[in-house]
This record gives sequence, structure tokens and C-alpha cells, in this order.
Amino acid sequence: MTKLTLSNVTILEGEDLDPVRGYLVICGREISKIGEGSPPRRAKDLKRGFVIPPFVNAHTHLGDSILKEKYLGRSQREVVAPRGEKFSGLASAGEDEIAAGMKETLHDMLQTGTLAHCDFREGGLIGLRLLRRVACRAPLSIVLGRTSSVKEIDELLAEADGAGIPSLDSLRGAAMRELARRAVRNGRLLSLHVAETPDAQENSVRRTGKTEVERALELRPSFLVHGTWATRDDLVALRKSRVPLVFCPRANSLLGVGVPPIHLALEEGVEFWLGTDNAMVCQPDMFSEMAFAWACLRRSRTSAGSEEAKRILQAATVRPASKLSLPMGPIEEGSRATFLVLSRRSNLVNLSDVCAGLVNRARPANIRAIFLDGKQIGPK
Repeated sequence: MTKLTLSNVTILEGEDLDPVRGYLVICGREISKIGEGSPPRRAKDLKRGFVIPPFVNAHTHLGDSILKEKYLGRSQREVVAPRGEKFSGLASAGEDEIAAGMKETLHDMLQTGTLAHCDFREGGLIGLRLLRRVACRAPLSIVLGRTSSVKEIDELLAEADGAGIPSLDSLRGAAMRELARRAVRNGRLLSLHVAETPDAQENSVRRTGKTEVERALELRPSFLVHGTWATRDDLVALRKSRVPLVFCPRANSLLGVGVPPIHLALEEGVEFWLGTDNAMVCQPDMFSEMAFAWACLRRSRTSAGSEEAKRILQAATVRPASKLSLPMGPIEEGSRATFLVLSRRSNLVNLSDVCAGLVNRARPANIRAIFLDGKQIGPK
């Protein structure tokens, strides 16, 4: 069995991403040893680099890859509403064009250290199958389909990893409840966009007496997306329900709908992840997403320090990996040897705090190697 020892490296070990300065031994597909100091045998010197878990992008719309920068000069509603630029552009594009765009973006995700993503795939069964057609081993695609027909629900759930619902009003009440019921019954993921805009929250309260988060929680979702305008009571309800919330700060900001309340989520102990949202608006680069999320947090809470930075790094790596039952996760002895190796180049020299430095300063150019089940698969 092939063994490889990586030495002179800082390893972010376990769910808590504890920095260990030492070495890591790969035996076959697994990590057989993590040790401090110098290894007892010959090793590959990583010159004080870093070993971190791979990125998991918890919310994407890869079909938008053919519409880059089409959001310019438009409001969020004009871009992503049912009759907006996004859907008119997708409707006029050919299937091969959409598939090719998604394939290119998947390649870019891999090159920037993302080994799994969760996609809200438009277009019903046809759209779902388009992504399946170009999906590969890495990055692993978790595909949440959508439908406007109750008749299509079972077939969709048979092929998808779950249902990704664009809004609480995208299906009539009975149809929405039926989709949610069948997804939960069949052990599939269920997720919804909620509280992305102030109008959505206000309209929901005015019409139903409940916020979008309150209504969504009644459907027993696996996780929710956006929560840009979630209230503190919403966040408390999410914590009590143990339902994670995916923040997409760059896309929210570029579409002019606000900045997600990361500081409140931390205060209330809400499980949150990070996603990049529409490929039309920004590249699915998790380095950029972490740095922007950190800037948003520091803008709201200047007391944010090392622990908060670590929480953002966890939101981009180990936390969604665990909840989504992915074949990757914390770097531990006995776990799969799936991780990123980052070089300590000029931007990562003289860090006084490892996690904060990586969140704020690391970039794709730092990637020295990408390992998947013990084999180096990038960069190429």
C-alpha cells in the first residue's frame, strides 16, 4: 500500500480546525497519522504550508454560467424573478450551451478547491439531467431539482438528491406541502430560498401573519438559503429547529438586497454555511466568499476575532460536509485523505492567527495540491 508523508506543515485538524504544526501520513485512501514536530521517516517538505479541509459550496445555480454579468443595471427582481433576465436567458439558450457552461464552472470550482457543491437546478427533469450529464467525481454535485407539477414530484425525487424550492409562493399551498412531505418521506433533502429581500419578508407577514422563515420551518426543511432579512426571532427558531442557514453575502450584495446577519447568527448559535449563489453574478470561489463574509462580519461587529474567523472557515468546509453526509470532512486519523494543501506564500507569511489569516488572505494561487481519497488530483 502506498504511503506518503507530508511534513513541515500546519494541519487544521478535526471539526474544530485545531492547528497542528507537524506532519500527516497518507496510507492508501486514508490519513493514518497526524503528528506534531518532525516525522520519523522521509517526508515531503511542505515548507510551512497548510493542510485544510476542502471547500463545500452549499448553494449554487450553475445553469446561470452562460449569463455572466447579465445582472448589470437591473434589480434583484429584474434578474431572478420568474420573468426576469435569468429565466428569459435560460429559455432562449440551447441545452448543449447550458451544459457546456456548467461544465466550465465545475472545472473552475475544482481548481479553486471546492470538492462538493449543492445546486438548485432549474428546468425540472430536463434541467436536472443536464447537470447530471456533465457532473463528475470532483466536485461532487448534490442536485436539488424543482418542479411546477405535482405529477412530476416522484420522478424528480427519484433522480434528484432532493428538492430546491425557489420561493414559498412558487407552488400552491397544497402542492408545496405535498412536495415537502414526499421529500422528507423519501429521505431526500429539502431546501428553500427565504427572506432574501425585505419585500419578501414584509409581504409574507402581511398576508400570512408569519415570516418566511416561520412558514418554511413548518415544511421540515433540511436547510434554508439566504435569510438576508431574517429577524432575530427567526434565527432563534432556526437554532431551536436545528435547521442550518446558507448565507450568500457576495451575491446578496451584488444584487443589492443587503448583507446577511452573520453577526446575529453567531450571537444566537445558528448553524450557518456559505454558498456563492448565482454563477451569473459571481464565480463560485469560496476563498472570495470567505473573505467577503469576514468583511461583512467585521463591519457589523468589530469585536469579531479568532473564534469567529474559525466559524466562517468551518461554514465553508466541515460543517456542510457533515450535515450533507459527504464522503469528505474533518482531517482526522482514520478519515479519508481528502484535503487542500496551501503554500505559505507572501500573502500567508507572518500570520498572527492561522484561521483569520486563511479566511481573510488565502486565494486560489495558494493551492499547491488537492488530494481526493489519497490521490493528488490538482492543480493541473
